[in-house]
Amino acid sequence: MIIDIRATYCLFAGCRPLHGPFHTFLAATIIGLLLAWFIYSQRTWLQKVTDKLRIEQNYSFNSIILGSIIGTWSHVILDAPLYTDITPLWPVATNPFLWTIGPLTIYMFCTFSFIPATAIFIYRYWKRDSKKQTS
Repeated sequence: MIIDIRATYCLFAGCRPLHGPFHTFLAATIIGLLLAWFIYSQRTWLQKVTDKLRIEQNYSFNSIILGSIIGTWSHVILDAPLYTDITPLWPVATNPFLWTIGPLTIYMFCTFSFIPATAIFIYRYWKRDSKKQTS
């Protein structure tokens, strides 16, 4: 979602292009690294939050970097087939991914990915709670 900060601003402010430079693999990498640095610097506080939510989380530097890069790149990959103003391979001025996958397919993939993710979260939430009760 951090990749869409500029797009959200432009949506309300009327600036164009809507997606702009954040929707490139270069910018997504830089944003991912900055995000990883921020998360790593806040890991003690974040650990308290994830503990309250009963989420087991590894805050190693490598896992945070990998997760941040995967997150920012997957955002670019999922948006690139949908929008004409995205140039994911900047400085190449074209979008080779445009219309390679239909919007309905991408939206359905995201929607249906949410269902097992929610089920896994609920399962792990209750599993961790039952572990605490038996200890």
